[in-house]
Amino acid sequence: MKIETTRFGELEIDERDIYTFPEGIPGFEQDKRFILIGLEGLDGFACLQCVDRGDLGFIIVDPFVFFPDYEFNLPDAEAKQLGVEKPGDLSVWTIVTIRDRLESATVNLVAPVVLNVRTRFGKQVILVDPNLGTRHPLFRMAKGG
Repeated sequence: MKIETTRFGELEIDERDIYTFPEGIPGFEQDKRFILIGLEGLDGFACLQCVDRGDLGFIIVDPFVFFPDYEFNLPDAEAKQLGVEKPGDLSVWTIVTIRDRLESATVNLVAPVVLNVRTRFGKQVILVDPNLGTRHPLFRMAKGG
């Protein structure tokens, strides 16, 4: 099928690549179908592009690339909702916020986007963890130089 996007123009996608978010994404509850688009030359980055709204896409990153110590327990209710049978079913991403420049980008570690690569269901999970926040700097700035 073909979709039209603001960032990438017209794309040919396979319907089997679509992730369904039964509840949408917080703030975008009406938008339920998304695809992952890798960003060329940016390892660990992708775009979570809405299939039905070409103007809606989220820059996301693999948090384990940028935060090797990042970990969380997926609550049982969310695991059940996503149809998780084993940890290998899951792909975890975090949404990036870019205000001015990529170098000052932040990520929301308290609300990862969890995708089940087997069932093709997705959900932005809101974690309860005082050690996690919504604006972790994506890049560590060099000190003193």
